[in-house]
Amino acid sequence: MPQRKTTAAAAKSPESDVEALKAEIETLKEDLKRLTQTLAEVGERKLESAAKEAASEAYERIPPETREQLEALKAQGAEALEEIKKRQKEHPLGTLLIAAGIGFLLGKAFGSGK
Repeated sequence: MPQRKTTAAAAKSPESDVEALKAEIETLKEDLKRLTQTLAEVGERKLESAAKEAASEAYERIPPETREQLEALKAQGAEALEEIKKRQKEHPLGTLLIAAGIGFLLGKAFGSGK
């Protein structure tokens, strides 16, 4: 009787091939997930860069006297924001009630009217 020679390929079972294929598919899924995430990050950075460039160009088109007014308004806004933060820390309940009241009024104003 002739002896049977078993090779590595013949020794593999179909189940091990299926498991190896599943492992490869999982690896490919992870690679695709990382690639998608990287592409999203690159796109986000390009979008941010384009937005900054557009804002810079728009700012340069503003007349100098208007720019000065804009800078003054920004400074006043920053001061007002700091004051609001300070008062919020001093009177948290009052701040909450005011916010709830404003929310209620906006809801009535923009609600469905029912």
